[in-house]
Amino acid sequence: MNLEELALSMLNCEQTKNQTVFQHGVSVYEYFLKLKESETKDFKLPKWFIHKDFIYSNLYNDETICLYTKFHDCGKPIVRTVDFEGKIHFPNHAEVSKKIFFEVTGDELISNLIGWDMVLHTSTADEIDNYLKNIWSIKDSFTLLLVSLAEIHSNANLFGGIESDSFKSKFKKIEQRGTQICKYYMQTNK
Repeated sequence: MNLEELALSMLNCEQTKNQTVFQHGVSVYEYFLKLKESETKDFKLPKWFIHKDFIYSNLYNDETICLYTKFHDCGKPIVRTVDFEGKIHFPNHAEVSKKIFFEVTGDELISNLIGWDMVLHTSTADEIDNYLKNIWSIKDSFTLLLVSLAEIHSNANLFGGIESDSFKSKFKKIEQRGTQICKYYMQTNK
């Protein structure tokens, strides 16, 4: 399998009504570019975004971020299930996606980013501290943070818009984790 075949499998897998897994990845990348290019009029921006210049100076290059965002869910076609109510689920998709991307490309950096894609959405403050101190580089941290912010905006309409309770809950988590990450790097880079 190569990247083209991987993209095709993602294009043939529905993530949500009217959006395939690959279309979702492209949408996340487009939202990421809007953030990076300061086209943020339609965004709800977290308080930590005041550090955007520092954050932007500590991101991976555009090619890395493009491949990461577009292929971050490449394992979803394999793990996709539909429950008895007709709801779609993708159990353990981040780890499966990491493994598949590595098998196809041999790219450890992007594979790791893909494997960590859900960490900011699901981890506790203590778990994030461990990532910051022992696992992630500054570029890992800020790339994952901005992509997470782009992703919740990309998905906002699925939640009922940026004023919905669901979006607000996801935003609050990114606000907390971003504050934690910025505080950590502001203290360690003085």
